[in-house]
Parts: sequence; structure tokens; C-alpha cells
Amino acid sequence: MGQAPEGDTYNSEGAGWPLIAGAGDFGDLYPAIRKFTTATNVRLCEPGDLVLGIRASIGEKVLADSVYCLGRGVAGLRPRAPLDRQYLWHWISYNSHELARRGRGATFKQVNKSDLVAWTIPLPRIEEQQRIASVLDGAEAVRALRRQALSKLDMLTQAVFFDMFGSGIDEMMLIDELGDIQGGLQVSAKRKGHPIQVPYLRVANVYRGRLDLSEVKMLQVTERELSRTRLQEGDLLVVEGHGNKDEIGRVGMWDGSIDPCVHQNHLIRVRCDRHRLLPCFAEAFMNSGIGRRALLRAANTTSGLNTISTSDVRSVAVPVPALSHQ
Repeated sequence: MGQAPEGDTYNSEGAGWPLIAGAGDFGDLYPAIRKFTTATNVRLCEPGDLVLGIRASIGEKVLADSVYCLGRGVAGLRPRAPLDRQYLWHWISYNSHELARRGRGATFKQVNKSDLVAWTIPLPRIEEQQRIASVLDGAEAVRALRRQALSKLDMLTQAVFFDMFGSGIDEMMLIDELGDIQGGLQVSAKRKGHPIQVPYLRVANVYRGRLDLSEVKMLQVTERELSRTRLQEGDLLVVEGHGNKDEIGRVGMWDGSIDPCVHQNHLIRVRCDRHRLLPCFAEAFMNSGIGRRALLRAANTTSGLNTISTSDVRSVAVPVPALSHQ
């Protein structure tokens, strides 16, 4: 294919991305070998192909380091001139949310080959693509260094955490003994007949140590459901499921700014007994490296979606120093 004019936009057919649609899964950001085949008519990727998640964790990607047979959960992208591989990598990194919005399905979201074919990409001259990719490579290297620094800072914080509490840290209790744990409400079309309409929080509203209330949706509930799941200031909200394992179990504290307000079933509510456990301390601990590992040990993976349950949250042990230390 000849050189593309400056500023053109191509979709995957026009730009010549051969797509190999198939499935598989990811393990620690590398294609995980789950099945083997000796068939000759299978869809294979080659070293250097971009392997893109199209099921559950839509948009996650790796560069293949060997020949793999691709199943239904991933697609193989093999760019050819005039599309630079590294430019494509970065473009997908910054635009994968557009593909994820096209996901369909009840149990988990997925896209198909036609969605990929309809995806368009700006295609400047190859020299400009390479320059853009080089700049973004440098930015990613800086981000990697920052992540390393934050990881070391997290280790330092944990060391200070233990040093401050001294012998008091030896006292650990299950969070189930220190408060009330409650699941949320399932969102479905069947709710249209319920009499009360209230705001509700979902995964998109809860981040690690903060809330994003820029978009709060409405839900119809019964009076009994409202009584059971109505949030109070200081309630902790634990993310129950997420496609990214690093985001499972993130905890935010409800600030009481909307009342009444309930939460959906992908969030687990923890209401602390404030005579023994302060919500701000419990939030900090559960978002720390130690608390996150305790939750992840209980995590299960189903169809590529990492999940925890209310019983998993109940089984997490937390330190209970004196309230003044907390």
C-alpha cells in the first residue's frame, strides 16, 4: 500500500489491519496458554502482533512474544504499511474506551470483528506516526518510574504504619466483628414498577479513597429496599467486581452529600462500629497494600471478571489500635 496523505483517517479495512478474531485470556499482562492445538487451519498470531482483549476486559492488550492460537476472547492485529505498530499501540491505549462502549452482553461485555472493522484511526505520514510514538514512549517511561516510586512510598508508609502502632498492631479483628456488611441492589428493567425513585451509586462513582459524583443515576426501589441499603455518612463502599484485578476492592467513603442514596449490587457497604473502628482509618487500611492483598487473596475470577463477595469482605482482618491512634 502506498504512503497515506497527511491527516487521513482509515478504518481497519481501509488501513489494512488484518484482523484475526479469536479468544484466549490474559495472565499478568501476557497471553496465558490455556489450550494447545496441532490443527493447521487455526487462527494464529505471530511474534510482534498486537493481541487485543475483546471480551470482559475490552481493550487490554499485549504484543505477542511467540506464535499463539487465538480463541474467542481476543483479536490479533497485524499492522502493515503505512501504519506503525508502536503508533497503533499508543492510539489504542488512549482510545480503548471507545471500543469498550460498544460492548454488548448481559453476563459480560464483548465486541466482535465488525466493531473492530468500523473503528477508525487518524493516519498521518509514517514519520509523524513514529515521532508521536517516540514521544509517548518517553512519557510511558516516566509513568513507569513514577509507579515504581509510588510502590516504594507505599512500602515506606506501611513501615511507618506498623511503627506508629507498635504493639497495638498485634490486635487484629475480622471486619465483620467491627461493623455491618451489606450488599446492594441489582439494576434491572423489572424495577420500573417500584414506587420510590432515588439516586444510587455504582462502580463508576467509587475510587480508591475518593468519590466521583459528576454523574449519579436514578433507581426505583421499594420502601423495604430503601431502608436496607440507604447510605449514611461514613459508610465505606467496596468495589465488588472489575475487569482490572488492580481495581477490585477499591474503597471510597460516602460523604452524605446526597440523601437518600442507595448503592447497586456491584458495591459492598461496610458500616463501621465507630466505638471501635473509625471509618477513615478502615478506608486507609483497606486501600493500603496490606488491605488490598487481603481482599485479593479472596478474589475469584469468572469469565475474566475479578470479583469478591460480602463474605470475602467479612473475612478481612484489620488492626484495631486505640481510637486515638486511629
